[in-house]
Amino acid sequence: MSGDAVIELTSLSKRYGSTAAVDELDWSGGRGVIGLLGPNGAGKSTLLRMLATVLSQDVGPIRVFGLDPAVAAERLAIRRRLGYLPQEAGLYRNFSAYDLVDYVAVLKEITDRTTRRDEVRRVLAEVGLTDQMHRRIRTLSGGMQRRVALAAALLGHPDLLVLDEPAAGLDPDQRLRMRTVLSDVGQRATVLLSTHQTDEVAAFCQRVLILDRGRLLF
Repeated sequence: MSGDAVIELTSLSKRYGSTAAVDELDWSGGRGVIGLLGPNGAGKSTLLRMLATVLSQDVGPIRVFGLDPAVAAERLAIRRRLGYLPQEAGLYRNFSAYDLVDYVAVLKEITDRTTRRDEVRRVLAEVGLTDQMHRRIRTLSGGMQRRVALAAALLGHPDLLVLDEPAAGLDPDQRLRMRTVLSDVGQRATVLLSTHQTDEVAAFCQRVLILDRGRLLF
């Protein structure tokens, strides 16, 4: 891994039929908050899914922490250091917010019950859901559900946060809180987030990537 790069991509490509979702992308990034900006169909979600190890590339190596997600053992090692918020989080609607985040904490191998309880409460507090943690997901607003999913991504102090439209459905006060949380994470880790909102990247991203039709413009 060169320098302080957490992510390294070389001629990365992913196609869906005749459409190039990501087209020969070269890029490396390190610690801080990095914004991914572009119109619908630019390839943002496809790129984030590959970095989150849920989608394999067609061409070009991916390295995360110097590890290759195509190798099963290395993919597991990446996932242990990763937090991921997809565009559609697919929350279990009959769970409470607390139970949902607790379930994800078990999957993230936080096995000690006391440690897990404290960690679940910490991340729910960070997204401002302490007072709502025992409500069922189905009774929460769309913005609150988005915050539950963000809390789950924050579990375990990940070294890489991959966030697909994290501010979707949030009101201005909630967006400000999210910026504060992610800026703090970016002091010690890598936060890569996609957005349509130029004001979001202007507000707190130290670096911005502009994608269009799968290519990195600048």
